[in-house]
Amino acid sequence: MSGPPDFLAPPLSRRQREMLRRQEEERLRYVPRADWEHIGYRDWGDAALIRARLDGGAPPDAVIRWPGTTPLHLAAEQGSAEAVAALLSHHAEPDARDEEEHTPLWYAACNADEGSVRALIDAGADVWTPQTGPWSPGRLLLTTPLAPLVAGLPGAVELPAEEAAAFRAADALIAAFGDQEMWTEGLGIAFVRGLSEDEVIRRLGADPAQCPRAELEDAPFDLNEYDESLRYVGVTSVPGDPGGCVITQEGYTPSDDAVLRAITADTSAYGICFNAKGGTFGTLARDGEVVESEEIGLPPYEPDPPAHWHFRFWQRKHPFPHDADTFAYACAAAGLRISDGRKAADRRAPRRWVPLPAGLQR
Repeated sequence: MSGPPDFLAPPLSRRQREMLRRQEEERLRYVPRADWEHIGYRDWGDAALIRARLDGGAPPDAVIRWPGTTPLHLAAEQGSAEAVAALLSHHAEPDARDEEEHTPLWYAACNADEGSVRALIDAGADVWTPQTGPWSPGRLLLTTPLAPLVAGLPGAVELPAEEAAAFRAADALIAAFGDQEMWTEGLGIAFVRGLSEDEVIRRLGADPAQCPRAELEDAPFDLNEYDESLRYVGVTSVPGDPGGCVITQEGYTPSDDAVLRAITADTSAYGICFNAKGGTFGTLARDGEVVESEEIGLPPYEPDPPAHWHFRFWQRKHPFPHDADTFAYACAAAGLRISDGRKAADRRAPRRWVPLPAGLQR
């Protein structure tokens, strides 16, 4: 007889060894140390981890990764009031500027994170100095429910009446897309001003009588055949004053220049491609001509159109569904003032399925 004695524990399984390894990594994660090494982007929202590093002697004003970026910038960007407070208690500089000239309060304002905003203001952070064009952290906050935190502070400014009205109009369009999360990856959609479904179908080269409304599952193409599906688009009306129609597809065609030129005689349309590989791209056409192509949804810079600010592309955390601001921006660019865009944005809602002529296929 040979082999290990019965009183010895059996060898650990691969799963058990992996569990023990993870437990040890988690234990070591919170061991105090005097640097900021091995902290991932989202880790800056972990207040316990930040406190452990600070207790170990990690410098609160160290430059992390990008020129000028400090731990306080990153904690504010993650919207972690506890991590922000921990850094401030170790005398982190509240007005440190990164390479884009933004302070931690800017990122707290972009998150509309009340705890971080309060902590930074209490620490003496500059509220009103502009950091991108005319925009200061305080001016951003004036457009959010946190406006009362800054409206009475020394040096407070007021939003110009026309700008406040632009934010209200943008927020109303955003609200038209409801409060349910939407799936937009890979979606193509165009908002067309003032045209009926029949007219859009005719401009796409099809007979409206041959394009009845149908559920996606009953569409006249195989959903599993991507190339075949690109030969069709869905058309449905959207109510408003003025309303219009939307053209949708599980692809890029609604934002294609040729399609937008074909449907915009005496009107306008804005097409969006939510690229599954990354990026959201918009195209505006008016009177049969493409007049603007842009990447949208990114935090705006000074040269960007004011509408990029009004539709809150700068706001990282918000009460509306993801991409509702992008849909609303497209409506406004096309000249639609819709009252309910929920069905228009629901990619599984019934549509009138329109076969595209060869000249509009890619």
